[in-house]
Amino acid sequence: MRPPNARISLLLVLSLTAFALPEPPRAWAADPASSQIDDPLAPRPVSGNASEKRFAAVVSDYARGYFAFEPSWATTSGLHRYDSQLGDRSRAAIDAEIARTRRAVAEAKRIDPRRLSDASRIDYDLFSRQVEGHLFDLTEIRRWENDPSTYNYAEGIFALVARSFAPPEDRLRSVTARLKQVPRLLESGKQNVKNPPAMFAQLAAEDFEGSIEFLEHEVPAAFATVKDPVLLKSYEEAKSTAETATREYIKWVREDLVPHAQGSYVLGPERYRKKLYYDEMVDMPLDTLLDVGQHELDRLEARYAAAAKRVNPNASLDELTQSMRQDHPSADSLIPYATGLLEDIRSFCMTSKFIDVPSEVRCTVRPTPSFAAERSFASLDSPGPFEKQASEAYYNITLPNKSWDSARVEQHLQGYSRWTLPSVSIHEAYPGHYVHFLYSKRAPSLVRKIMGCGSFAEGWGLYVEEALVNHGYKKEDPRVEFGMLRWALVRACRFQVGLRVHTRGMTMDEAIALFMEHAHMERANAEREAYRAAFDPTYIVYTLGALQIRKLRDDVARAEGPAFDLARFHARILSQGALPVALLRRILLGDSGPTL
Repeated sequence: MRPPNARISLLLVLSLTAFALPEPPRAWAADPASSQIDDPLAPRPVSGNASEKRFAAVVSDYARGYFAFEPSWATTSGLHRYDSQLGDRSRAAIDAEIARTRRAVAEAKRIDPRRLSDASRIDYDLFSRQVEGHLFDLTEIRRWENDPSTYNYAEGIFALVARSFAPPEDRLRSVTARLKQVPRLLESGKQNVKNPPAMFAQLAAEDFEGSIEFLEHEVPAAFATVKDPVLLKSYEEAKSTAETATREYIKWVREDLVPHAQGSYVLGPERYRKKLYYDEMVDMPLDTLLDVGQHELDRLEARYAAAAKRVNPNASLDELTQSMRQDHPSADSLIPYATGLLEDIRSFCMTSKFIDVPSEVRCTVRPTPSFAAERSFASLDSPGPFEKQASEAYYNITLPNKSWDSARVEQHLQGYSRWTLPSVSIHEAYPGHYVHFLYSKRAPSLVRKIMGCGSFAEGWGLYVEEALVNHGYKKEDPRVEFGMLRWALVRACRFQVGLRVHTRGMTMDEAIALFMEHAHMERANAEREAYRAAFDPTYIVYTLGALQIRKLRDDVARAEGPAFDLARFHARILSQGALPVALLRRILLGDSGPTL
């Protein structure tokens, strides 16, 4: 349920406060008698004992408070009652959120899970860990105190721009309302941030410069159809105020924070272990995790070398990589090529009985909207779990900018080679995130709609990249296997770097070298991947989740024997939302056995 780090989401997207709740906008005005029916966060009628009813009330109360504290995430999730709020990050508001979360933890502990149904016990364990994780983030990770980027408002604006859930005039009014609150938010940052890591401070200044550019160019492009002069004037005034405050914040970061920034981004073994437990429900010795990850890296490297020989036994890896980069569609044919590729993958998923796609509605391939093109390569834009109006899902692919010279266009298009685009499309659309989105609509409870883990969501995306190739997709073309393995190696290196940087003293130079040696990355790309470990310490979730899902599949197949059905297995796990695999084991196998 916790929103993604703003820096990550803007790069990759396209997963009871101290202030009074806002007045509901017009779209939320409802007859009082029907308000509970229309409110997706209201406790649903519960049959059963008092413990079941009490737990439903605790979940509902916590969700309301959480979305009020994170109004931008509420917008992304499809709850639009908070669209005019930017969120309060004053120390008083943070202290109130800590107190509210502690009360929720205490309320949950007063419920005896043994008196809950089997399904509710799953929800109870997920809810308890996630709420404890939110408290852990607030009180021990403390990004509000050590990362100036915590106060970047661009994600809140992006959430209003990215989807047409309301007329553009209404969404621009919400954008304007949020921009008016930017000076207050940034002043909270100045009061709260103390001695950040130097990298955090330096990147924050760059992030906020990007936010100004976002307001100057991309937001107006998204609302180009708005002609109301009064509304446009109001936006320009709010934007000007926000930009002035942002420039002052950048100046403060560079002049006051950067010269004296000596904080450490390293979590250390104990905090890292706790974060994995709260976020992913993974509780095992870190040395064991490192051994598991090293085994996976060794396996992938051996398969990568073998695939290279099948592509061209006489070429070096560098020569193959160069051939791969040069083999790409043209800018004009990229979207039609990707559209045809999705149809091919979708058809294979069903005819090969890998998974059924539970909708005839296609995931639409489109150029990444201009307001997000600078911050995205390829992405899935799907509605949140409560979105009622904007139901379309888009597979966004960023086309070259028309102002670029031919050399830059070529460099950009090399990222969409015919060798790698299949695995990117598998991950983002079929049978990856889009199919997960389709099945997750069936999630059986409020908890499973609003809470989940990255190791399942991103683990599923990585799992299907390799699993579909293993299932026979493009088996006649070893280039597709080679391209898939290249990206799998990057994720396996993230696993090693994330753990080693935060628990074993690995330096950034050593992390960069690891990506260059084992994922065969150029230095610039290796630096970007290594630096991400600082502010996204658990980006091990891709490989972690893929390994867990693979083991769960094999364990269920052994338990069910000849009755095992792969497509049914995939549908069952996706229909639970994004449950940690530890909980999926209890549903599918009735045990609490190891997930790795």
